[in-house]
Amino acid sequence: MLQEYYIEKDRTLLPSQDFQFLLREGLKYIEQLGPKFWTDYNPHDPGVTILDVLCYAITELGYRADFDIKDVLTNQDGLIQNNTFFSAATIFTNAPLTETDYRKLLIDIEGVSNAWLLATKKELDLAGYRKPNDAEASLYINKIEDKLSLKNTDKNGTILPKLALRGLNKVKIELEEDPVLGDLNTLLLEYAFWAQNRWVNLKVVPQFTDWKHPDAALFGKMNKPSKITISSIKKVQDIVYLIVNRYTKPSDSLHFRIFVEDPAEIDVALQHFSTEKNVTEIISLFEQKKEKIQDIFSTIEIKLHQNRNLTEDYLCTEIIEKVSIGICADIELEPGADSIEIMSQIQIAIDKVISPKITFYTLSQLVNEGYHSEDIFLGPKLLHGFLKDEEIEKAQLAKEIHASDIIAVLMEIKGIKSVRNLLMTAYNLLGKPITGAMNKSWVLELSGEVKPVFDAEKSKLLLFQKNIPFLLTENQWMLVEQKVLMYKTQFSQKKLQNTKNDFEIENGDHFEFQKYYSIQDEFPVNYGLGKNPVSDKETDLRKAQAKQLKGYLYFYEQIIADFFSQLYNAKDLFDTKPLDRTYFPMYLEKNDLNGADFYSKELYSASLQSALVNGESPDDVSLYETKTQYYERRNRVLDHLMARFSESFNDYVFMMYRMSNDTMGMGGLSFDYQDLIKDKQDFLNSYPVISSNRGLGVDYLNAEIVAQTLQFNIFWNTDHRGGYERRTAKLLGINAIPLRDIVTEEAPQTQWTVNTETEDFLFKIIAPGVNLQQKWDWAQLHFLDQNLYRIDNYGPNFYLYLVDGTTKIAKLDKRFASEKEAYAYLQEMIKILNVYYENFYCLEHILLRPFNNSVFKDDDLLSVCLNDECNDEANNDPYSFKATIVLPGYLSRFKNLIFRKYAEKIFRQEAPAHVLLKICWVNAEDMLGFQKKYKAWLESYRYYRLKFCENALTQSMETTYKTTLHELMVAVKELNTIYPEGNLYDCQLSESNNPIVLGNTSLGTL
Repeated sequence: MLQEYYIEKDRTLLPSQDFQFLLREGLKYIEQLGPKFWTDYNPHDPGVTILDVLCYAITELGYRADFDIKDVLTNQDGLIQNNTFFSAATIFTNAPLTETDYRKLLIDIEGVSNAWLLATKKELDLAGYRKPNDAEASLYINKIEDKLSLKNTDKNGTILPKLALRGLNKVKIELEEDPVLGDLNTLLLEYAFWAQNRWVNLKVVPQFTDWKHPDAALFGKMNKPSKITISSIKKVQDIVYLIVNRYTKPSDSLHFRIFVEDPAEIDVALQHFSTEKNVTEIISLFEQKKEKIQDIFSTIEIKLHQNRNLTEDYLCTEIIEKVSIGICADIELEPGADSIEIMSQIQIAIDKVISPKITFYTLSQLVNEGYHSEDIFLGPKLLHGFLKDEEIEKAQLAKEIHASDIIAVLMEIKGIKSVRNLLMTAYNLLGKPITGAMNKSWVLELSGEVKPVFDAEKSKLLLFQKNIPFLLTENQWMLVEQKVLMYKTQFSQKKLQNTKNDFEIENGDHFEFQKYYSIQDEFPVNYGLGKNPVSDKETDLRKAQAKQLKGYLYFYEQIIADFFSQLYNAKDLFDTKPLDRTYFPMYLEKNDLNGADFYSKELYSASLQSALVNGESPDDVSLYETKTQYYERRNRVLDHLMARFSESFNDYVFMMYRMSNDTMGMGGLSFDYQDLIKDKQDFLNSYPVISSNRGLGVDYLNAEIVAQTLQFNIFWNTDHRGGYERRTAKLLGINAIPLRDIVTEEAPQTQWTVNTETEDFLFKIIAPGVNLQQKWDWAQLHFLDQNLYRIDNYGPNFYLYLVDGTTKIAKLDKRFASEKEAYAYLQEMIKILNVYYENFYCLEHILLRPFNNSVFKDDDLLSVCLNDECNDEANNDPYSFKATIVLPGYLSRFKNLIFRKYAEKIFRQEAPAHVLLKICWVNAEDMLGFQKKYKAWLESYRYYRLKFCENALTQSMETTYKTTLHELMVAVKELNTIYPEGNLYDCQLSESNNPIVLGNTSLGTL
């Protein structure tokens, strides 16, 4: 279809583009302002001519301003590069929060077919709530001794009530089938070999039932004929029992059971496995299977811990147990029905009910189905397409299978008349019926932690026509199996590769909106302006008059040019890139039309450019804008950008104002508008991460896959923090919270350097040959206290000394020309150092739980209050949904009670509603003690945790971790909040200066 282009006869213009409208409005103002002096409003009047030209120039500004917003925001590279414009996949997705979110995250992993996160058991407690999952070790509430215990009796032998820890999630995984290794969800290995002109099919099962069994490590040590000896091979009934010893260590042995598909071929199998070469083929396959599973599990562990919610943890990941479901039913068909097609549809329909399928979709598929972007990108960001919530939720682990659901789908199949005598039976891995799950006619009950799978071989589906049964022939059954297989292949869960998983941000066309063409070129020739200058033959008076008119018009030209410049720089104004101004004046140096010098050079001195661009005083940003106006306008824009995400810094600003005016105040710190702007810019730049990960705890595993091997990354002196910690820090104006020492912990040195973003500060110990350890320890605890510095001169120079009483401990390696200069530098240095050391640690109590009742002792447990009036469910459990925040209470901002109150509000406000926080503002000594123990425990915990789940812990690992945990427990119990000292007054003295406030003040010492 051809599109017609035309100009409307009676087109409607925007006011800014309507020349006649602008001219009429301009004449109205002239008539109001100059009625006594101006009576001629005809076009020949010079004032009206100037008005005509200015109105014409305004229409050009209106035209440029009406360009599509994407064109206004496009830079000269043809791209929209704005730090606050996020794509749908970036801003809509979030870290997993619900069970469905976690299932999506896990199903997206290569090798995972389905996954379930079980936050609780299916059973209900007496109050009607679901019971929490069992922890690795059992804890008991010992009220008599006022503590938790790992023993189930108290000192009197009384049985103690059990403490159920909450927040421990159980993860079950269903792995995809491997084309060579078969079903990765079981230890059973399907194997076939060629003998006597036929394939002998069999199944091999090791003696143990879990890949985490220590004997599973022997597969890699016994995978060659030279590494093994066959200890025993025999047949018992229809099973071959095989025992293989390790050649270099006979005490290491593997036991196998071999099930032959055709019992008549058992002797062939017995003979085949009588040689080491054939046995090692099986062992090698088991080794490959184990490595394949281990690779997938390593990826799962990394993903889970990167997305661990605050105060929650995972139990060891398990492979889902499958139970086969056999269905027996009599099915009456309509006359003339295709029995092969119907039998295929019956099996497919039953399979859908028992094992609902999950499918990955492309972005275009969901858009075409009518899904909105906020629904498409709800949940975690996936790599292999998109998953539907309804399909995920439908594929839950069933606790019951209802016959009515199966009958309902069967009756929807065209050709089926009725379904009778339907019975359901569940079978275990060895094909034996499960006790209590046999021949159920209406409801088949399951545990809720196993996956039911329809098994056609264990089912008996009889077809009837006119109440006469008939059986399918062997060929017909083959056709049925082919149809079912084709369906499963067609609808099997396939992870999509290289798909478009995000909407592209559309770029516009770049236009040089700042280009300005002088209005003087639009004046009539007789004005002697622009491209029609005054002739050199004219009198000096005429030349002076033309020059005077140019000076008059320059005022308007500058304003219009500045508007063009403001429009061009709007892309920067609504961005978070550092800006030194919000108005963008343009110095008209060149004529953009011809490249010649602009006429302003004839009229004004060179100082015009400096005054226009930089202002006329140190308090100016430009001629149009003071620093105060810049701070106000820049903050307003940033507030608008944050408000788009329902975020606000208003409380933070009010708190900082109060702090700056507080008599107990901030020492050398004051309210800094530039810092506030930087805080907001940093917050917006990192918003997608701190918003989507706002509820995450620290990834204590901190590992990655390198060359198919899980490797741990370093913790300390990195930016490795949890999403909750990052977001809270940003809201407190702490732009960097690396996981590092808050109090210096290195061995004694003669000097140390603090490397901040602003400046490096070098301190040197005085007389390091005497009591270096003592001086070092004291200096590290006190060098942030401004009151402990003294200024002394040495010759013509002045120096800053850190003093203990009258003893000089350390000196700042910097000289000053005067005492005043040294004091000013001291104030600025203390401010910078305090900001640099602003940091905190977050200790989640659930991670401190014991893992073994026999190895850990009661002293390794967190303390509780069980006596007096504190005996309740919350106080009985110090582990579930609880955390301790440890902050250096001796820093300038952290000393202030106004800041502390605000910070505690933010910490609690940003934590999940069910999380209880203990917030400690500690002194430097306690911080150093806690810091050492926390660092040692954090490094030890991840190794212990991983080896525990692999069932590979050694006694040395147990001892090391138990020691670090116990020392951390001691350090936590010693934490106490410090308060500023207050003053006691009698009735005649004022109480306005640092009074005693209950719960917020220290009395000090005499």
